[in-house]
Amino acid sequence: MARRQSNENKRVRRITIDDKLEEKLIRVLVCNLAPGVREFSDLPEDWGMERAFSMRPGNYAKMLGLPSGEQYQKQYTWDALSEGQVFLSGEFEADNPESPTKFRVVPGRKEFVRIDQVRFFRDRFKEQYAKLLKRKV
Repeated sequence: MARRQSNENKRVRRITIDDKLEEKLIRVLVCNLAPGVREFSDLPEDWGMERAFSMRPGNYAKMLGLPSGEQYQKQYTWDALSEGQVFLSGEFEADNPESPTKFRVVPGRKEFVRIDQVRFFRDRFKEQYAKLLKRKV
C-alpha cells in the first residue's frame, strides 16, 4: 500500500529553477506532492521535501517532464530557463486554464505549466516574502 501511495505522489512535481551554475549547468529544486494530496496549489503543505538536481541541455526536457510537442519545445528552450521560474509537471489539470488558482491530480493526463508568472501565485509569493522580511526587522 505504501508503495502505491508513493507512486501517486510522484504523478505531479514542482520544479524550481534555482541557480544557473554555468552556461550548460543549472541546479533545480524538485519536490513531489505530499502524501494524500489530490487538490493542490503552491502552499508548502501541499508539497514534500525538495531535492536538488543538476541538469544540462541534453537532459533538461526529460528532467522538467516537458511533454513532446512543438509548442513546449519552442516555448521552453534551454536558453529561456532562468532563476526563479517555477513549473508544475505531471498528471493534473487546472481549475481554470486561463488563470489557475488550484490544480487537481488527474491520472493519465499530461500537463506542464509555468506558475511563477501566473498573477495569483506571483501575488501570493510577494505576500509571503513581505512577511518574511517583516520578521527579520
